Amino acid sequence: MPASPLPPALVELVLSGARDIARVPTALDAELTLSTLLGGGYAALEPDRGPAFEALATDLGTAASATDSAPARVVAAILAGTRTDAAPWGDALGTVRPTGGWAYGDRYGDQTGYVATFAYHDEPLGGPEHAVVFLVDHTVGLVTDLVVIAPAAALLDQLGVDDDEMTWHAPLAPASVRAAASAYLRATDLAEELPPADSLSANRYLAGARLALLPDDAEPAAEAPRPDELIGAFLESPEARLSGLNRAAGAKLEAVGYGLGLCVEFAQARGGDPLRWSPRAVEAFLLEWVHGRAVLDPHDAATLPDVLSAWVSWAGRRVGLPEPAVAETLDKVDALRPEFIRLCTTGERQSPAVKATAQLVAEGVDLADPVAVEEWLAAYNARN
Repeated sequence: MPASPLPPALVELVLSGARDIARVPTALDAELTLSTLLGGGYAALEPDRGPAFEALATDLGTAASATDSAPARVVAAILAGTRTDAAPWGDALGTVRPTGGWAYGDRYGDQTGYVATFAYHDEPLGGPEHAVVFLVDHTVGLVTDLVVIAPAAALLDQLGVDDDEMTWHAPLAPASVRAAASAYLRATDLAEELPPADSLSANRYLAGARLALLPDDAEPAAEAPRPDELIGAFLESPEARLSGLNRAAGAKLEAVGYGLGLCVEFAQARGGDPLRWSPRAVEAFLLEWVHGRAVLDPHDAATLPDVLSAWVSWAGRRVGLPEPAVAETLDKVDALRPEFIRLCTTGERQSPAVKATAQLVAEGVDLADPVAVEEWLAAYNARN
């Protein structure tokens, strides 16, 4: 057998796990089995798991093609998407095709499930029409789970059954499913820490392979409003007038502008929508994210919850969020205000970069003087 780019032990491990793969009932079962075996290595392929995972599958296919055994021939055929006579259902490999797309989620916008359905040309050999679900958590900006459901009707028949004013579902062009799911899957591949769902790793190979079958001709998304456009629209809104934020002056005006910028940046940092707010997003913003990203002086800390409340009210009206949902989100801001102020006071959740910047400002270093900043940072790093 020619030398493989993969360690021989890894090839042997996968082929050993796949020794009975030709005995599973359908091609779909075989693809799921191999995906699970490959998934064991997905988490370890950091920092950029996507290309590394593709290379792993390619190298395994090369090694399997050079191995003279029925399991190896099946593995090679699955990875290449070609038919094989090494399994009873081998003629079904490579015949799967997309059949539809859907999306569903909650009205807060915390989560969206992007769904693509697929079918084999010969169902008895290939297996039933099945759905691949890319579950996206918009608060963290990642795919938190990958689920394969067969038959697809088990999911599709439930869409809409439990719909209420806080949930939604809609058909989505397969090309749009590919565009959305690919972007979030890419972010997940690059994440420092993967979400904990075992099925995320187990189904990563199959999900990626199915995603590649979808059309790649989605219409470009409408250009999102620029941050300054959003902030300008907010400052002209009834919510800004009622809260008095558009009449702020002096230090309060600076704090309002800074806070509005943080509200927009929070969403952009997660690839999300600045108008999407929920109790969960409010908690992540006030108790975690802002302390790791921003230096807040007393004016900023006192003003930010008020800015957030007005922004949430305005954003909820803009996107048509039901009034009870807006009220629940505003209640969360009020409930978290004391803890937010405490964290601003203690600095216990500040990132090292924020701690250093806060100290630099406190010591009166001129931020416009790069030499002074560089000298201060050198001294700071030396004593810390």
